[in-house]
Amino acid sequence: MQTTAQEPAVRQRPGAAAAGAAEGRGTQVVTDRRVGYLQALERELDARGLVARVVRTRSGPAFLRVVNPAAASLAEDVTCAPVPDGHDHYFWWSWGERMHRVDDVGGAALKLAHVLQPLDQRSARVMRPAGRS
Repeated sequence: MQTTAQEPAVRQRPGAAAAGAAEGRGTQVVTDRRVGYLQALERELDARGLVARVVRTRSGPAFLRVVNPAAASLAEDVTCAPVPDGHDHYFWWSWGERMHRVDDVGGAALKLAHVLQPLDQRSARVMRPAGRS
């Protein structure tokens, strides 16, 4: 996708580098910052019992692969990027929807843990009477 300085690449997947962006040194600092946010989320998810690993690719942005070890088919790839036309960084779902701000990894981890929980366990939590464990 070709872009000019006046026309931002807003159609790209969040976290994807703009065309030619890999050439500049400033891009490396931004990428390292995003990886740092993903690593913080990785630690939080590991503490909650989910398996999470930062994956770096040659052609795209780094992302966090998250898997529920009790149900390996339940997995999600999370990216990190600023909102279009902004500077605040967010975690993004694999389908391109904004998930959570990077300054609250606990909140992001809670959302991921909920989404990656097997449906039968979610139903049991909703149906369980208050006061019982």
